[in-house]
Amino acid sequence: MKNLVLITFGKFPKSYYMDFLKNFFRDRINIEGMSITEGLFNIEKCDLALITLPSLTNIAKKYFPKDTIFMEIDRTFTKGSLDKLNEIEKGKEVLLVNNSDRSAAETISLLHESGIKHIDFIPYYPNFKEKFKDVDIAVTPGQTKYVPDYIENVIDIGWRVFDVSTLMNIIVKLEIEDKELLQKIDEYSQKIIPINYSFHYLQKNYHKTKNELNMIIDIIDDGVLVYDKKNDLILKNKSADKILNIQNDKEEIYEDINSIFANIGYIENKIIDIKKINKTLLVTKRPIELNSDIISNLVILKDKSNIEKLERKLRKDIKEKGYFARYNFSDIYGKSKKIENLKKKAKKISKTNAPILIIGETGTGKELLAQSIHNKSDRNKYPFLGINCATLSSNILESELFGYEEGAFTGAAKGGKKGLFEMAHMGSLFLDEISELPLDTQTKLLRVIQEKEIMRIGGNKIIPVDVRIITASNIELKHLVNKKKFRKDLYYRLNVFTLKIPPLRERIEDIEDLILRLGHKKTQEKIKLSKELIKKLKNHKWEGNIRELENTIEYMIFMKKSELDKEIGIDDLPEDFNQKNYFDSVIDERFTKEENAVAAFILKTLKEKSCGRRQIYKKSIMAGHDFTEYKIRKMMENLEEKNIIYYPSNSRGAKISDNGR
Repeated sequence: MKNLVLITFGKFPKSYYMDFLKNFFRDRINIEGMSITEGLFNIEKCDLALITLPSLTNIAKKYFPKDTIFMEIDRTFTKGSLDKLNEIEKGKEVLLVNNSDRSAAETISLLHESGIKHIDFIPYYPNFKEKFKDVDIAVTPGQTKYVPDYIENVIDIGWRVFDVSTLMNIIVKLEIEDKELLQKIDEYSQKIIPINYSFHYLQKNYHKTKNELNMIIDIIDDGVLVYDKKNDLILKNKSADKILNIQNDKEEIYEDINSIFANIGYIENKIIDIKKINKTLLVTKRPIELNSDIISNLVILKDKSNIEKLERKLRKDIKEKGYFARYNFSDIYGKSKKIENLKKKAKKISKTNAPILIIGETGTGKELLAQSIHNKSDRNKYPFLGINCATLSSNILESELFGYEEGAFTGAAKGGKKGLFEMAHMGSLFLDEISELPLDTQTKLLRVIQEKEIMRIGGNKIIPVDVRIITASNIELKHLVNKKKFRKDLYYRLNVFTLKIPPLRERIEDIEDLILRLGHKKTQEKIKLSKELIKKLKNHKWEGNIRELENTIEYMIFMKKSELDKEIGIDDLPEDFNQKNYFDSVIDERFTKEENAVAAFILKTLKEKSCGRRQIYKKSIMAGHDFTEYKIRKMMENLEEKNIIYYPSNSRGAKISDNGR
C-alpha cells in the first residue's frame, strides 16, 4: 500500500486536512500528518508528501527519504461560501485575515480567480502592527482568532478545501486504480469552486467526452481494442466486432482472442493467423503510457484481405495520375565493376528510410537511379514524385513543394492546392539539382526533414508527412557549403547515404553494350556497328554521358533508317562529332565544371550562328543538356563583362568577339 504524508505549518490545518484525506481515500492508502508547530519527525517510507506552503519543502526535506516527491496542495472554496461577499459594495476596503502574510496574499489571489474582484482587500495577519480604523469588515478563511478587536463585521468563508486537481494528482502519482474514486471526484467537484478551469471543464463533461470518444473510435475502419494492466478488455469499437466476425451473442470469442494478444509483445503490423475465425490479420500492439508508466495496451486490427483490396486501388490511382516510378535497376545498363558496385550499394540503401544524395554529372541517369531505389524500397506501392529545383523561381518552387490555401496569393487556385510533400505521402520525393535550391527554401526543407510536417502557404494548419527524400546534384554540395551557398545543417541531413554515379568515360567497357541495348530499345532490332565506330565511340569523352550517347545513337539510327540491316559506321556520326570539344574550354578557373560546360556550349552555338539566350536554351535541350535558362543568362552576362561576347546594335542576338575567338 502506498504512503502519503501531509505537512502543514499549524496543528489545526493538519487535523482538518487529515480528516478530509482519510474520509476521501479511506483504506486505499496509508496517511500520516505532521506540523511545524508540533515538531517534525523522521519518515522511513513515503511515496508522496503534501505541503500547504512551498517553504515547507526545504524545512521537511531532511526528515524524508531522498527520492520523496513533494507536491504543493491547490486549495479553493466551497460553493455558497462566498455569497455574502457579493453583497459588499464595490471598491470597499476590507481586511483579509489569515495566519501568515503569504496565506493572506494567496487567499486574495484565489478570491480574485473565483470572481470576487469588486472588493479592495487589505492583507492582515498575526503581528501586523498597523491599525485600519476606517475598515469595519474582515473576511477570513476560518482564522477568526486573528481578526482585530476593532472590526465589527466578520465574514468567515470557511477553511479552504482541496481543489479537484490536487486529488487527481494524488491518484495519478500513487497509481490508485479505483473507479469509485473517480465517481467521488465527480460528485466532489460539484460542491467546490474550481481553480483549474480546464480540468473542471473536462470533469464536468466527463460523460459527454466518454460518449464522444466511443463515437470517434466507432467510425474508425480499423479494429480497436484496449486492455488494462491485467489484460482485461476495457474498450472496443464496432470495426473490431466486424473484423473478428463477432455477433452480440458471441462475445465469448474475445476470451480466445485476448489470450493471443496477451501473450505477444509490442509489435508493429505483424501478420497473425486467427484460426478460430479463419482470418489473417495485420496486428499492431502498443503501450499507452502516463508519466512513463504503462497503464494499458492498445491493439489495432486490420483485415489482410481488405488491405490487399485497398493497395490494388491505391496502385491503380497512383498509376492513373502518373505518380509512379517507371524504372527499375534492370533498366540501368552496364556490366562494369563500377556500375555493379553502384547498383549493389543502391539496392541495400533502398531498404532504409533515410535521405539519399545522388551525385553525378549531367546525363548520367540520376533520376533513373532514384526511381529504381523507390521501386526497390518498401514505399514502392506509394507515389513517386520529382521536381527540378533549378527550373522554378523561389516562390513558385515553395508553392509546388508545400502547397497553398485558397486566397494565399493572386492567382491561387480555388480551394487551394496540395504540395508535392502531401502528394508523395508514404512514398518518395525526388529533388533534382538540389544545389539550386534558394537558401530560404533550404531552411523550410530542413524543418520538414526534422519535424516531418509542413504548412501550406497562407495556411495555419500543421500537416504531418511521411516522405522519403532523394536528392540529386551534378556538383559536390560540400563546395557550396564552403562558399556559404548551401546550409551546412541541411547538407548533413541530406548526406546520410551518398551514391556517386561514375561518368561514362570512366566505364568505357560498358559503351558497346549500352549502344546495342539502346539501339535495340529504339528499333526493336539488333543493330550492327563497325569496329572503327566502336573504337571511335570508346575514345570519345562523352561530357553529356548517357544522354549524349543516346542522342548520338538516335541520330545514327535515323540517318540509317531502312538500312539498319547494314553496318553502322563512322560516316553515320553527327556532323559536329569530330569537332573541337568545347567542354575543355576553361573560361575562368574560378568557374565550376558545369559553369565551364555552359560557357563552352554558348561559344560553340554562337560560333555557328548569332542568337539570343532563349534560342541557346532551346538548343541546349535538343543537345541533351540540363542547363537552365537562368544559368545560360548569368553566364552570357559574365562572358559579356569579359568582352568574350557582345551584342551588335542592329541585332538582338549575341556574337563572339575577337577576344573570344
